[in-house]
Amino acid sequence: MSEPAALFNGAALQSDWALNRGLHYGDGVFRTLLRYDHRWVDWPTQMSKLRKDAARISLSAPDSALLLEEAELLCWAQASATLKILLWRAGRGRGYRSESDAAERLLLRYDAPQFPPNYWTQGIRAFLSLVTMSAQPRLAGIKHLNRLEQVLASRDWPDDVQEAILLSAAGKLVCGTRSNLFWLARGQLFTPDLSECGVSGVMRGRIVQLAQSLEIEIKTGSYAPQDLLDADEAFVTNSLIGLWPLRQFETRNWNAPGALTCRLSLALAHPMLAASERES
Repeated sequence: MSEPAALFNGAALQSDWALNRGLHYGDGVFRTLLRYDHRWVDWPTQMSKLRKDAARISLSAPDSALLLEEAELLCWAQASATLKILLWRAGRGRGYRSESDAAERLLLRYDAPQFPPNYWTQGIRAFLSLVTMSAQPRLAGIKHLNRLEQVLASRDWPDDVQEAILLSAAGKLVCGTRSNLFWLARGQLFTPDLSECGVSGVMRGRIVQLAQSLEIEIKTGSYAPQDLLDADEAFVTNSLIGLWPLRQFETRNWNAPGALTCRLSLALAHPMLAASERES
């Protein structure tokens, strides 16, 4: 069989990249990590999540020692950085079906995130997105390469808004475009169930563990937007920011951060919080 011909922006392209299954089908997974003070934040947990996400789509993840070696080679000169690790299924055949579980890998280095310190110390604004998330239990929770729902939800944001909250097709709370969602009511912590859709992030897992260690009752379930509007406190999490309190969601305003949010944030001890406090 002859090699396929490919042009990229009018120039000839090597066929290996032209046939990338991550590009054609989103057939892969990724993780985004923070490097701070020459150290990787939550590296073992991130690698565990990467392996589990890859296994969910029958993909073999590279050894974490190899990824660490390559990450250090890429970022050794940066005290702080953002690293994105992408894995996609190897193979050059055309069509959806593939028999391979081998993975190609790509590591990308970006600058460390830069956000105003008051996002940590005073909270952010969020609104309810009109984009809903499709249910697919076999992909729910994992960080696969198909992110079009988040792309659509990130368009046309109102001014001075930092996150959009997404619902499932059934009208239940799921997550933010780039974060997991929590709220506190009557001394209990709540977070949406992600068994149908959404991404279960590393920070989400850490907050759940911290709540249990601090003897804060946590409930996971199916919740309507009104549950968030009725909350006493609320916050969002991801690996790059740690925790951002919500000070506004739609018509609801909070005096952020609340007491329990502060308690969890201090216990989380994410390096970006400490950096924000020094700058504020």
